[in-house]
Amino acid sequence: MLKRLTALFSIPSYALLFLCMLLQGMGVSLSAPFLSIYFTEQLGVSVGMFGIFLAVTLIAGIWISTLIGRRSDLGLNRKNIFLIATLCNALAYSGYLLIQDFTILFIYMTVFTALGAPGMPQLFAISREAVSKSNFTDHAFANSTLRSAFSLGFITGPLIGTLLIAAVGFKGIFSGTIGVFLLVTLLIFLFLKSNIELKSNNAEVKSKNFQLVQNRNILLPFLILIFMYVAHWMSSINTALFITNNLGGTTSDVGLVSSICAALEIPFMIMLGLLSAKYSNRTLMMCGAILGGAYYLVVIISGAMWQMLAAQILLAVFVAVISAIGISYIQELLPSMPGYASTLYSNSSTIGRLIGSLVGGGLASLIGYRYSFVFCFILIIISVNLLAVSERHSVHEPQHDRFQ
Repeated sequence: MLKRLTALFSIPSYALLFLCMLLQGMGVSLSAPFLSIYFTEQLGVSVGMFGIFLAVTLIAGIWISTLIGRRSDLGLNRKNIFLIATLCNALAYSGYLLIQDFTILFIYMTVFTALGAPGMPQLFAISREAVSKSNFTDHAFANSTLRSAFSLGFITGPLIGTLLIAAVGFKGIFSGTIGVFLLVTLLIFLFLKSNIELKSNNAEVKSKNFQLVQNRNILLPFLILIFMYVAHWMSSINTALFITNNLGGTTSDVGLVSSICAALEIPFMIMLGLLSAKYSNRTLMMCGAILGGAYYLVVIISGAMWQMLAAQILLAVFVAVISAIGISYIQELLPSMPGYASTLYSNSSTIGRLIGSLVGGGLASLIGYRYSFVFCFILIIISVNLLAVSERHSVHEPQHDRFQ
C-alpha cells in the first residue's frame, strides 16, 4: 500500500489536488452544519422555506454542472473552469456577510452557488487526466484517496466552525469558508499547470451527440447511484430521531453513532481503492449495496443502541463505496469524457440528496421513523437488481460501442 501511495503522490499535481480537496471539505463543513440555525434564527426564515432554498440552489447547480461538464470535454481549460467556480463559491458565501434580506439572498445564492457547482466535478476530472498521463493505472485507488481527503476535511470543519461561532459568531464561519475557497483558488492558480487539449472532431461529435436517456449502459449506473444516495440521505435525516424516539438514546448517542461512521469511512475508502486492483468497480458497487441493505435491515429490527453502534461498520462501507467507487464506476464507462462523467456522478449525489431529504421527512411523519428505513431497504434491493442486469465495460473497449 505504501508503494502505491508513493507512486500516486509522485504524479504531477496529485498532491496539490489532494490538498485542495482536503481544504474544500473543511471549508464546506465549516458552515454547512450551522446554516439551518442561521436561516431560522438570524434571518427569521421557516424550516420549510429553508428547505425550498436548498432545493432551488441544488437544482440550479445540477443544470450548470451538466452544461459545463459536457463542454469541458471539448477542450475548455479545466483549470480556468475550476478557478472561476471556486471564486464563485467564495462570492456565494460572501452573500451571507453582505445581504440580510432573504429574498435578495435567495436570488444571489442561487446564481453564485450554481456557478460554483462545476468546481468539484472538474477537480476529479483534472485528477483523472493527470493519472491517465502517468504510469499509474489504478484510477479507482486515485479517486478513493482523493475522495478520502474531502471526508477528512469534512470531519475537521465542524469543530473549527464551533470555535469560530463561539469566538465571533456566524460571521466567523462564513469568513472562514470564504478564506478557504480563496486559498484553494490561489494554490490552483500558482501551482497547477494549465492543460488545454483540443479534442478530435470524432471525439467532439461523440460528446455532442451523447444522450444519457438513450444510452442504457450509462443510464442504469446513473440511476443506481441516485437510488443508493436517496436511501443514504433518507436514513441520514431520520437516524438521529430514530435513536432518540425509538431506541431511547440521547444526543450523545447520536453524536457517537455519527462519529463512528465518519471515522471508519476514510480507511474503508483507502481499502476499497486497494481492492479495486483485483475487483471491478461494478463488483465493489454490488458488495457495497448488499452491505447497505444489511445495514437497513439491522436498523429495522434493532431494539437497542449497541445494535446501531455495531451496524455503523456496514454503513461506513456502504457510504465509502458510493462516495469513492461510485465516481470511478461512471468514469470507466466514459473514459474520453472525464468532465461529463464526473458531473454525472456529482449530479447523482445531488439528486439523491434532494429527493432523500424531501421524501425522508415526509415518509417518517406518515409511517414512523423505523418503517421509513424499509423504503431505504427497498431502494437498495432495486439497486442490486439493476447492478445485476447492467453491463460491464472495460475502459479499453472501442469508444464507438458506447456511443451508438
